[in-house]
Amino acid sequence: MSFSLFASSNHQIEDQDREQLLQTTRQLLTQIQALSSRIAAVNEISNSINRSLNLEEILQILSKQAKWLLDFQHCSVCLKNDDSTFRLITLFGSQIDCQDCLICEKKPISFVLKTGQSQLNPPDSSDTFLSAYPSKIILPLARDDQVIGSLNFATSQPSAYSQEDLRIGYLLAVQLASAIRNARCFQEMKKLLAEMNVLYSSLERERRKSDQLLLNILPEPIAHELKETGKVKPVYYDCATVLFTDFKDFTQIAEQLSPEALVQELDYCFSFFDLVSEVYNLEKIKTIGDSYMAVSGIPVAKSTHAIDTVMAALQIQTFIHWRQIEKRHKNEPYWQIRIGIHSGSLLAGVIGRNKFTYDVWGDTVNTASRMESSAIPGTINISQATFDQVKDFFECDYRGKIAAKNKGEIDMYQVKRLKRDFATDSLGLVPNGKFNAIYSRISSLAV
Repeated sequence: MSFSLFASSNHQIEDQDREQLLQTTRQLLTQIQALSSRIAAVNEISNSINRSLNLEEILQILSKQAKWLLDFQHCSVCLKNDDSTFRLITLFGSQIDCQDCLICEKKPISFVLKTGQSQLNPPDSSDTFLSAYPSKIILPLARDDQVIGSLNFATSQPSAYSQEDLRIGYLLAVQLASAIRNARCFQEMKKLLAEMNVLYSSLERERRKSDQLLLNILPEPIAHELKETGKVKPVYYDCATVLFTDFKDFTQIAEQLSPEALVQELDYCFSFFDLVSEVYNLEKIKTIGDSYMAVSGIPVAKSTHAIDTVMAALQIQTFIHWRQIEKRHKNEPYWQIRIGIHSGSLLAGVIGRNKFTYDVWGDTVNTASRMESSAIPGTINISQATFDQVKDFFECDYRGKIAAKNKGEIDMYQVKRLKRDFATDSLGLVPNGKFNAIYSRISSLAV
């Protein structure tokens, strides 16, 4: 009898232990499920804030999605500025006007900023805005061993937050710190890229200026070679045509002009010569005083170099003629021009290291200079070599053999105009279709 009572009593105890164990297990399972749900929510928030690189958007996402995780009446972040000061940003609840997160050991936020330690319901003896909330969690926002701010939750309900809430808040703070650092890095990168773009634009402008200045000094192919290799190889040309001009009695007439007027007149004339050289693809080499020098057939060889040079010379001659008429009407001094042309072989290249100059050398250059000095003022004087290449297109008068300095006697011709069969105007300056057709065939010939 006593044995059966004992067995019955023992059975009741086992039933009670089993029931209690089941209840405890149910409670643990409920807590685990709740914790799992909260952790899943933290992960969801983490995914949301890490998809954005905008700080304001990140903070808005946090304040909206974290509300059910930690029931709060106040949510804010205190962030460190670039100058090591701090600013408080209210995400939920009444806006805080004062800068209550300034470093002061008596303030809970300041303690977290200084120590990097999380705080659960810390006392607030400094009477800050947190004093109105008995329950609060203050978490450090740390990244790369640096505290960049704090994440603050608070509610007026007493004992509302537990250690588990602190751990959940800590997980949020870790994710938020990472998102903030990414956003800041992105903003710094954008700022750096903007500065780099400004610098690049400035460098590009300067490069274009430099390239343009180089092109004003050197032909484009030569400038490109110089930029690519740092040097320019001299090039020999079997045949090119050199043009020289200068003004008769330049020194005497220059004495009648002021320095400003003299420079202005030379610039006016040489600017037109430059335009003509560009139209007829002559390469301007240089000006020395009142002399102007250009070459056709360099830096790109062509079969029409003599024709192009004579066409350019006719335009220059006509321009100076009309300039003389204009000056006479104003009773102002004027110049007469001498133009000399010769065709032959020459060498072209760049000289100088700091101030580059594209120049040509050879007997052809010297002979062209003698053609100019031997010309009758107001006329175009060409050599036999040039005449042989242009005689089918232009009316020329044979001048005979004329002595040239250091050259002896040279056959010279005076160019008058385009032949009438090839001109559309009475002055013989504008070529017609017949001329253009023959010119096209010549220009297509290999050099």
